[in-house]
Amino acid sequence: MRDIADIHERISKAFSSSAAADIAEPVAEQVVPALGLRQGDEGKAPRNAFASLFSRISEWRRQRTVPRLQHALKNAEAASAAKSRQIATVVHEIRTPLNGILGMSHLLGQTKLTAEQQNYLSGIRQSGYALVQLVEDLLDYSTLEAGRFRLNNRAENLRHLIENVVEMLAPRAHEKRIEIAATMAADLPDLLDFDPGRIRQVLFNVIGNAVKFTAHGGVLVRALVEEGNVAIAVIDTGPGMGSEELARVFGEFEQAGSAEARSGGTGLGLGIASRILTEFGGSLSVTSQKGAGSTFTIRFPLRFAETAQSGAGERGQLLAMSRVLLLAPEGPAAKATVATIETLGGRCRHIANTADAQVLIDRAEAGPMPYTDLIVDHRLASNYANEKAHAPVHRILLVNPEERASQPQDFFDAWLIRPLREKSLIDVLSGRLRGFGTRDALNDNQAMPPPPVIEKHPEGLDVLLGEDDPVNALIIRSVLTKAGHRVRLIEDFPTLIKAALDRDMPLDLIISDMHMPGGDVFSLLAALRADEENGVRSPVPVIVLTGESREATHREALLNGASRVLAKPADPLALLEEVRILGVLSAERQQAR
Repeated sequence: MRDIADIHERISKAFSSSAAADIAEPVAEQVVPALGLRQGDEGKAPRNAFASLFSRISEWRRQRTVPRLQHALKNAEAASAAKSRQIATVVHEIRTPLNGILGMSHLLGQTKLTAEQQNYLSGIRQSGYALVQLVEDLLDYSTLEAGRFRLNNRAENLRHLIENVVEMLAPRAHEKRIEIAATMAADLPDLLDFDPGRIRQVLFNVIGNAVKFTAHGGVLVRALVEEGNVAIAVIDTGPGMGSEELARVFGEFEQAGSAEARSGGTGLGLGIASRILTEFGGSLSVTSQKGAGSTFTIRFPLRFAETAQSGAGERGQLLAMSRVLLLAPEGPAAKATVATIETLGGRCRHIANTADAQVLIDRAEAGPMPYTDLIVDHRLASNYANEKAHAPVHRILLVNPEERASQPQDFFDAWLIRPLREKSLIDVLSGRLRGFGTRDALNDNQAMPPPPVIEKHPEGLDVLLGEDDPVNALIIRSVLTKAGHRVRLIEDFPTLIKAALDRDMPLDLIISDMHMPGGDVFSLLAALRADEENGVRSPVPVIVLTGESREATHREALLNGASRVLAKPADPLALLEEVRILGVLSAERQQAR
């Protein structure tokens, strides 16, 4: 019994000393209750040594974790800002040699070249323009990351914009032997209020992606009004996407498809397009099935321009007198042609067999509503040419621009160029355009037209050119000289300002890079305008060239006295046109004095 009593006494002492030790812990160390304690437990001593230890460990981890998280967040934000600045800097540096590539190819195109050399030059130009698109994607990405994105809405014809984009992407589609076509609903207004540059960029990205990933079939673009929004569906017959690819399709630097297809871009296009549409208050969505193609839908709010007229009823009756038989293979082009004719008030039946054409036309001729027009796709034209003669009908050849020379023109009254434009279709079906000679003037959709010939200025201007990059200087100087102007080149700002203020030197125009050794264009503008205000010399127009894409920078240059601000790489013909306009305005001011 004594042994049992002794053991009981020892156990009691052990537990009482443990509790006393717990109570003796300083309360000041319990800043925040341990995880899991209820509200109101603050200041209470833990019930035992294990609870006390858990409390101290939790507090120690919290004190270490929170500052580390705050420090990591600051580092991440700084790294993100540095990354955006680095991308913008690198892209601006890329623009300088890119300007040289495109400018030199333009100058080379003005010389006498063989057909083989022209073909090589066309490849250089196409690669250059592809690189321009990549640069623009990277610039937009850095702009969006920095929060400097702005929309410039104005009244614009969305139908024409869609047709232009589809037409510009058509050579790429035809090269792959796939179709591309567009159709617009009758209730889509002619003029809407939106940012045409940004919507064009979205369309190029989405439709261009559809063309890139489609190997068979084609791409169909449908535009309609849907619950107060403009909805543009881009439907392709490409490989489609599985659930994993769909989950990341709009991510930045994400790409799907084969290695060959992925090599043609940065993976930024769809992500940028989605963020642009978010700024519009719209969205970019996708539905897809592996092996069955994809449908990307662009949506943004329908906002009427102030000068817009509905015109849906009138547009729906433009082809009310036309009854058309379409002989063409199944595909997006045929669907778009039928839909467009019916949208414009006409009636259209599609067949894919040449033998059926003769039967249907003769049968309709005996009835109350004969066919007025037969549209024959160039892929079936040779088969149709071997058919026997049938009842009189207006015969139209539907052809890719690349295939015109090889088609049997003697059997047709007129032709239409794919992808179809509504205006061309209306003019041909209504009889305003007949014959092949007049049709040549309409959309030829050439993949890469030859460079236009530079026209010489009748008198020529005395131009002071400030450019420190030798390649850009050579391009601009050559273009201006070929146009009949006299150019003096200067490579730093102090010398440029001195020459600009020299009253003994004839001067009609100044073209200057925004940044050169020794200063920037703002000091030049300030010196010029000060002389003009003091009456020392008459106003001299100044064209500023810059690789800076921010609108605020362009606006600042204009407010400080620049006549025009052009983005680099500057298009030679656009530069010459601005020079011509400013030359005319300057001459008129001189005469007025």
